[in-house]
Amino acid sequence: MDDFLLFAADVLGVPQGSLTLESACGSVPEWDSVMHLRLVMETEARYGTSIPLEAVPALHTLADFAPYVVRP
Repeated sequence: MDDFLLFAADVLGVPQGSLTLESACGSVPEWDSVMHLRLVMETEARYGTSIPLEAVPALHTLADFAPYVVRP
């Protein structure tokens, strides 16, 4: 998941190393609703996964993305 934390920092435009798996939407000023959707879409593209639309609201922390961050 270290790779994902670096990736998420890049997507959100925050310094690398500033995010943890406990970082949450709302606790990171740059992570608003628009950036949440961007993080979902960028995660799908980078990791070749599909995050069901009904799962998106339940992605509160970066740890919640773990099931979708799987490399073949």
